[in-house]
Amino acid sequence: MKPRLSISIGAIAMLGLATSIAAAEPTVRLSPKTARPGDAVLVTVTRTKTTPEGKAAGNPLQFFRSKSGYQAVFAVPLVDAPDTVDVEVTGAKQPASIKVLAITFPDSKLVVDDELANPPPAERDRIDADNKAIITATRKADGEPQFTRGFQRPAGKITSGFGDWRTFNDGHKSQHLGLDVAAREGTPAKAINAGTVALVHDGFLAGKLVVIAHGGGVASAYYHLSEITVAEGDVVKAGAQVGLVGKTGRATGPHLHVTVRVPGGFVDPARFFKLALTPTPPKKLAATKAP
Repeated sequence: MKPRLSISIGAIAMLGLATSIAAAEPTVRLSPKTARPGDAVLVTVTRTKTTPEGKAAGNPLQFFRSKSGYQAVFAVPLVDAPDTVDVEVTGAKQPASIKVLAITFPDSKLVVDDELANPPPAERDRIDADNKAIITATRKADGEPQFTRGFQRPAGKITSGFGDWRTFNDGHKSQHLGLDVAAREGTPAKAINAGTVALVHDGFLAGKLVVIAHGGGVASAYYHLSEITVAEGDVVKAGAQVGLVGKTGRATGPHLHVTVRVPGGFVDPARFFKLALTPTPPKKLAATKAP
């Protein structure tokens, strides 16, 4: 009888171990269920006690602690987007996949000053330097999130969407990597969430602009401002004024252009705002600029 009892106990122990291993496997959820080129995708991982590690389309994910576990955001490529994107998380049995739907972005014609439609060589060098400065600033968004809630879309009618193609005077085409919101000149331009001002700049095409690093790999930028009211290094709250709406740079009239970048590239702000980001409260930062 004793040997039989011993075998039974061993079987129970093995069953308990198997159950424990199964329970330790992380659960991975992706939002939205399907994506388009230029979309941001939210990865939520639960049933793990440690910060997960993972990749989306082979690129590392930047996980941060959230109210429901851990979260990370990545961009579906706008150019040469794959049919599906696999998200691999260490410990999960198989990758989570998101289907990427094809989309044809609209094309519109714009008339601007000839110098803005076809910049001379010297100004093209300046444009390259502007773009480099913006990208460098957005990469300062690595690290813990400075925000505790989702991002808010600026109030106003959308006049031009993300990904739209613009054909200028001479036939030159450019793809719009932000969201244009109608606003009167001099209207306060407000931060779409809390963060640190990573760049204050006057660009040839973007005009007077501000870049905010929000942490968690997320950064936002505000173009064509008539006036900038923050300085690099300022810590701002959600809704804080960063400048005044204007029409500096290549703009046909006053409006607020908002750009959002996450790991992997620029994304559609309108769809990004719908993501249920729920990070835990950030560490206390130094000075905070009031709205």
